Amino acid sequence: MIVQCPKCLRRYRLHDTQAKLLRVKCRSCGNQFLVSPSDKSSHEIIQEEDGKTAVVADIQRDFRSFVVGLLAARKFNIFIADEGETAYQLVKEKKPQILFVSPYLPKLMGIDLILKIRDEISEPPKIFLLGAIHNSKRYRRRPESLYGADDYIDEAFSEKKIMHKISYHLGIANGLEQETLDNDAIRLARSIFADLLVYETEKMEKIKKVEDFFSLFSQEAIEGQRYLEENFPGSKNLLNFVVAEYIKRKTNK
Repeated sequence: MIVQCPKCLRRYRLHDTQAKLLRVKCRSCGNQFLVSPSDKSSHEIIQEEDGKTAVVADIQRDFRSFVVGLLAARKFNIFIADEGETAYQLVKEKKPQILFVSPYLPKLMGIDLILKIRDEISEPPKIFLLGAIHNSKRYRRRPESLYGADDYIDEAFSEKKIMHKISYHLGIANGLEQETLDNDAIRLARSIFADLLVYETEKMEKIKKVEDFFSLFSQEAIEGQRYLEENFPGSKNLLNFVVAEYIKRKTNK
């Protein structure tokens, strides 16, 4: 049986006589972690015949359990694979709407699994890359650079943020109407704008309409929208909303 340290990703082969171990101490970094040995390379949680389906391809670790718990609470049918080849077969057979995959998988690496799915499956699921515990910023790049994945999540993300991303990619988000704006996303947009408000007071005084902001702060606006989109997909236009909000308040003084 192969186990992997969730902190440094060092892999170990345990003998059959050790198959009942519940806690393993990594010989490389000293981290202690729980394992749940099983003869099966995959298992499933079926809740609704017509429900949405997810495949989670990752080694046994706390973050995988957290993701599975989020999906189970929202009535997803979940198929879990501990290695890449089984994950590929599950994607082919179960036709999930979404796949969560770690880049480090036995038998077929996660990044190779993504490429194989893109090449061989005509209607691939939405693919999320699962970040590593020991480096929560490792995959914080634009989605197109994530080895072909649509997006990424890691354990630094809140439950609300993860579900925002899932909802967006599955097309079940509520849009960006003011009454349904996500509190975390709008808070981030206001924070981005506030930084400029503090350090660029004179330029801010010149803003009379939303277009003025994007003209005077063109590069900052691009960076701010990019950051919003990376953290909350579909929310880059919140910066427009915050600018309009500022103009309205200034006008009503």
